[in-house]
Amino acid sequence: MNEQKTRILTHLPLPPADRVELSGFCRDDADRFELLVKSLKRREIPFEIIPLEGARHIALPVPNASKMDGEYFRVTLVAHYDRVPGTPGANDNAAAVFQLLNHWEEINRLGWNHRTQILFTDREELTGEMTATDQGSWLLARHLKRLGAKNILFFVLDMCGIGDTPVWGRSIRKAGLLPAGDSMSRSYHVMEGFLKRFTRGNNFGMNPMFSDDLGLLLGGFPAVQLSLLPRKQAEVLARRYGSNPHEADPETPARAREEISADLPPAWKNNHGPDDGPETLEAGAFNLISRLLRDLARYRFPT
Repeated sequence: MNEQKTRILTHLPLPPADRVELSGFCRDDADRFELLVKSLKRREIPFEIIPLEGARHIALPVPNASKMDGEYFRVTLVAHYDRVPGTPGANDNAAAVFQLLNHWEEINRLGWNHRTQILFTDREELTGEMTATDQGSWLLARHLKRLGAKNILFFVLDMCGIGDTPVWGRSIRKAGLLPAGDSMSRSYHVMEGFLKRFTRGNNFGMNPMFSDDLGLLLGGFPAVQLSLLPRKQAEVLARRYGSNPHEADPETPARAREEISADLPPAWKNNHGPDDGPETLEAGAFNLISRLLRDLARYRFPT
């Protein structure tokens, strides 16, 4: 089985060493924290470990960062490296982890001045009796607030290994926490405007799933969850939720998860299950995310 996975992974646009690491990252016995740290050391990427109440987050520095003068938001890219126990966790969420690793190396190699930071988060998956305030990103947001962090826009990458169309979630309305006119809602529209550059101007801001954007939102930061779907599946999801999909949001995130889980798009049906293996990942998805992240590194979001 491992030989088959390695053979299929050669179709992904990754260096050979990365394909081996990605395959190992999805093994049943993988210690993802240790493997991620090992990968960062192999790539000679400096990093900081942020331990918070049992969760271990990993922050990468901003290579060739431009001066933080308050005129523009700092974009922070987020991908959780944990997975549901007993699952390979390839699309959810190993793909995004390796997409961000390769993005950091590419931006560093190009020497671009930009404001992008990368965070690999722990304890995104809520299991058992866990609540939103048990989520690692909520603890991280609280930590950042204590440090006085501000002017940050979080783009949370989750389920980005299958598909050719970005779909995103307006977490502010999904959680039913803030009015549409709130300043964070305005920040969301700015972020959405950028994402529409990759959907031919169409609004696919209907993703009702939750990721680390939930904890970051609850912690007071604007965040959007970015995922991918095949175009036809994205169009079906858009029709299903209508032109204004968040006006009648469920009262709780748990209910939102329950409703969407009852009828997931086919590309997401393997998430949280034993069939979410690396052989399901698509080369086109990696190429699309690479282009999107390059453009995002050069994009400026005025404060």
